[in-house]
Amino acid sequence: MTFVRVAIDVPVHGLFDYRVEDGEVRPGQRVAAPFGVRTLVGVVVETGVEPAVAPSRVRLARRLDDIPALPPTWLELMRFCASYYQHPPGAAFCAALPAMAKSARPVSHMLWSRVALQPGYPQPAKRERTRRALIEALAAAPRFGCDLAAISPKAMDILEEWQGAGIVAEAPRAALEVGPAPPLTDEQSQAAHRIAGSLAPPRFGAYLLHGVTGSGKTEVYLDAIARVLAAGRQALVLVPEINLTPRLKTLFETRFPSSRIVMLHSSLSESERLHQWLLAHTGGADVVLGTRMAALAPLARPGLIVVDEEHDASFKQQEGMRYSARDIAVYRARLEQVPVILGSATPSLESFAHATSGRYERLRLLRRAVTDAVLPTIRLLDLTTAPQNHGVATTIWSEIALRLERGEQSLLFLNRRGYAPVLSCASCGWVSACSRCTAYLVMHRARGQTEGGTLRCHHCGHAEAVPARCPTCGNVDIRGYGQGTQRLEARLAEAYPGARVLRVDRDSTSRKGSAEALLDQVHAGEADILVGTQMLAKGHDFKNLTLVAALNVDAALLSADFRASERLFAQLTQVAGRAGRADKPGLVLIQTRQSGHPLFQALLSGDYDRFATRLLAEREAAGLPPAGYQAMLRAEARGLDAALGFLASAAEAAPPMGQGVTVYDPVPMLITRLKDVERAQLMVESPSRPHLQAFLTRWVDWLSAHAPSSVRWHVEVDPLVI
Repeated sequence: MTFVRVAIDVPVHGLFDYRVEDGEVRPGQRVAAPFGVRTLVGVVVETGVEPAVAPSRVRLARRLDDIPALPPTWLELMRFCASYYQHPPGAAFCAALPAMAKSARPVSHMLWSRVALQPGYPQPAKRERTRRALIEALAAAPRFGCDLAAISPKAMDILEEWQGAGIVAEAPRAALEVGPAPPLTDEQSQAAHRIAGSLAPPRFGAYLLHGVTGSGKTEVYLDAIARVLAAGRQALVLVPEINLTPRLKTLFETRFPSSRIVMLHSSLSESERLHQWLLAHTGGADVVLGTRMAALAPLARPGLIVVDEEHDASFKQQEGMRYSARDIAVYRARLEQVPVILGSATPSLESFAHATSGRYERLRLLRRAVTDAVLPTIRLLDLTTAPQNHGVATTIWSEIALRLERGEQSLLFLNRRGYAPVLSCASCGWVSACSRCTAYLVMHRARGQTEGGTLRCHHCGHAEAVPARCPTCGNVDIRGYGQGTQRLEARLAEAYPGARVLRVDRDSTSRKGSAEALLDQVHAGEADILVGTQMLAKGHDFKNLTLVAALNVDAALLSADFRASERLFAQLTQVAGRAGRADKPGLVLIQTRQSGHPLFQALLSGDYDRFATRLLAEREAAGLPPAGYQAMLRAEARGLDAALGFLASAAEAAPPMGQGVTVYDPVPMLITRLKDVERAQLMVESPSRPHLQAFLTRWVDWLSAHAPSSVRWHVEVDPLVI
């Protein structure tokens, strides 16, 4: 009998002791453990422990042997995540598992194995459709096996039967094939050479690949990945957006045709996610490409971690365990003793500060990789003097017309979806407020619709029809104010009736595969004018796009968030980088009423270093990240008084830390009511990360013991949203 300590997915800051009878058990194995009246799947964290209670009271857990034990470095990574992000350890461990891996239902090994038909396999009869489909699928993909669930629910059983009969067997790993690649530029070669020094033999090294848009950072990644695959190791590549994964996957498959490329992101079905996760865990995958969740995927033979667009806020998880995938990637690289590449045209201030201090090695790519391609010309359009038509400067309308004559593409960037941000009555002042949130309902209209429409809350999802008259005074003259991507799309279609206008935002890409289909249209030249949000701002290489116009950018400068200018600079640099990526010159027009702002002057000069250095000096003077460290305690309740009262009690009970930690007063959150729940927060700050962590560890114990059942709370370390 062995006593083990198990991480179980419950909101308790602790692990649980069980006994296991049926043979040897190792850390990292899954067990089915009784918890109250339920049976939950947990992960064994320690073995051979002394139980905290009498051995006779320790309950029996059942080993689950269908998935190999998770590697020791993965267990250490999850321990760190639970500790640093102040998250219940069981919830942290299990958050990294696919939903189907948290079930006690057996998983077949053949689901993830590379299987191949053996010579002389029997041909099924015509009536045996599942068997015939399975043979066709295996014959079409001999290296990687197939998606059994897509064939039939019985396919797994048939495959296991064939495995026992010797009809199929594990396929040998194919020799690495590398497809044709463009020659590296001198800058790319120098960067690749520096990174290669940490690949053979592998050792930790953090590289900030700071390259202008279009400088070919991806080719540097591919060079490093090729070296890793040649050494028989795996590469983990993180991207900020799901819509960036399909084209990268296609690129990787073309460059490495004999290698298995898998994807991990939230749009996968549960069976797809389990399949891809198992391929990463068991070593069947050579390259794991995914969004932030992929940072926590177990790897059998890690060799390299890449974080593309490392500055992007999408790498921060906003629910459950609120981790930063970028920071986890760096910690994991050190743990696994492999190099990590952080790529960006506009590095986060945290990464820039680390590069300045020497913790990261900065590798610069100052020129675009395509011959004759140069950075676009950037011009500011001062809306205080520039003539406008429907909120768009007339200069932009004429430049679009010029591109249409040349057969070139234009992109209008407006980071506001819907038709109009708010519906209002000019007579009595009524506005379309959400009844469940402290936010406005946004007016939406279908393509071609000129009246009516739908009011939607972008926070809770509530939707209702646009009223025919004002609900307060009965006035029929109510209208939408402001401009969203739908209204801009309609106005462009009216102004240029022969042009193909394509809108790319969350509304137009809500169906699975729709984003990829729309982007394929752009690359195929089937669109003349693009209207889009930040979905189009990064990672895309549109060869024929020569004009970018950025609208409504000043709103970000009015934010109370101290990161607003950093984010806007990155956003505008990224969207500007879509223009002129081939041999045609690009033009970027930015509408603003703040043309003298230092941010816009830095954009015009292209001097990121000067801009970042100035921001760092401001942050250091104020003690803000990355010069200081923050955590946020947030509370939710049916009444705002309850949330604020709990936070006030928590502030009074904060453990004394001398001058090392500052606890601020509780305040309502900016969006105070969300889905009929009132929200408040208080901030904790310290110039020392160890001081802050020590404080939080003691404080969370008090919070866990004293929080009333009517209040939900969580601690977020290194918050990005203030």
